[in-house]
Amino acid sequence: MTFRELLKANADFRRLWTGQVISEIGDWLNNIAVLALTIQVAGAGHEGLAIAIYAIARHLPLFLFGPMAGVVADRFDRRRIMIASDFARAFLALGFILANRFLSLSIIYVVGSLLFSVSSFFNAAKRASIPNLTRGTEELLSANSLSASTTAATIAVGSALGGMVATFMGRNTVFVINALTFLASAEMIRRIRARLQRDAETLEQTRRGDAGTRRRGEKESMATAHSISLAASPRPRVAASLQSVSASLQRIIADFREGLSYVRRVHILSAVFVVACGWGLGNGVARALYSIFGARLGVAAAQGMVARPTDFGISVLFVAMGLGGVLGAPIARRFNAGSSETLGSRMGRSMIFDGIGLLLFSFMPNLWGAAVVLIAREINFAIWWTAQQTIVMSRTEDRFAGRVFASYETLTTLAMVSSMLVSGAAADRFGIRPVAGAGGAVIALSGLLWFLLQHRNMKIKRETQSDSLLEL
Repeated sequence: MTFRELLKANADFRRLWTGQVISEIGDWLNNIAVLALTIQVAGAGHEGLAIAIYAIARHLPLFLFGPMAGVVADRFDRRRIMIASDFARAFLALGFILANRFLSLSIIYVVGSLLFSVSSFFNAAKRASIPNLTRGTEELLSANSLSASTTAATIAVGSALGGMVATFMGRNTVFVINALTFLASAEMIRRIRARLQRDAETLEQTRRGDAGTRRRGEKESMATAHSISLAASPRPRVAASLQSVSASLQRIIADFREGLSYVRRVHILSAVFVVACGWGLGNGVARALYSIFGARLGVAAAQGMVARPTDFGISVLFVAMGLGGVLGAPIARRFNAGSSETLGSRMGRSMIFDGIGLLLFSFMPNLWGAAVVLIAREINFAIWWTAQQTIVMSRTEDRFAGRVFASYETLTTLAMVSSMLVSGAAADRFGIRPVAGAGGAVIALSGLLWFLLQHRNMKIKRETQSDSLLEL
């Protein structure tokens, strides 16, 4: 199924996709201005650590709030979650204007952290909704390919616009435009008519949880009701509120642990999670250093030619990322077409090539050479990302979908955050090239690990089948 056929035939997915286009263009337009502002405020010799802290401030909330976001996406209306998230993000995005006004790294970190805290809820609801807006594996594969292509295209378009708007109209204009894109996204999601949970019965089962969770909830509700009945003075009311919050957190933790138990039971999902953590470690290095590469290579390539060569250099590399993704998405769709049984092998090979691409990138001596390698790396990334997302979506039960994707986001984010701070500090001390090369090696090794895990799982499966035959 082509992208055009998918969008023409599926109006609700088209609305979700349109909202993605609008908001992601704003995200990447905003990203160029924020990264350049961070490098400017940090000053020479401190860019690595400053960018790493900003990256952590953006990604750590995905780890902290990811479990909660997954449970919320499974328990409540996903459309409303996404709309509320967009409104909150529109307000928070304007906070970067204060950071620009006071040239404050602290404000940059706080606003970035709050913005991505809210995004964790939006992303969990969105990913869990896609399987319910598509019909069959072929349409799901096309939807994932289109999603990857769209993200790549918005990186290219948003980064190019971000460089131009920041240079000629100022960074504050960029921040206002980003806020407006969130409001436009909310309007498109509001127009979705299909149910974003599979059915009412599944939603009710998820809300009830297992029997133990239900019994705990009943006891906690009775205790809360008793506390409220004593509300003759403020103190009992405060105690009741605290008890209610504690009970809600306990239920969220219990539900999230149930989601992780589900992942452990499905061997292919547990293998995906393991290698994705390795990818996160290597990709965290890239996330921390791409903008520094762009800023330094941009100064070397365009000093005296443009008003802000750092913004220009960062923009060029992010445009290259987007262009590579745009070219890679249709290739990924064709490459991953056919038997779903071979998706795992394609994913593993592409992950190895992804690591090699980052390793080559670290050796590039100029901006344009780095951009070419980055295009090739992103073409390959589209292949393995599409295969991986399709595997996870097709092997996950709907009532666990929010928690599975939130768990995935949480674990990969933890891996990235762990490597970001180390790589940022190491880059200031040892240089950006050897650190980026090490990140590429970690990703390539993760691809090799995937094949080892796949071989082990196949062996376990054969032994299980053999035991079953013997019992017969």
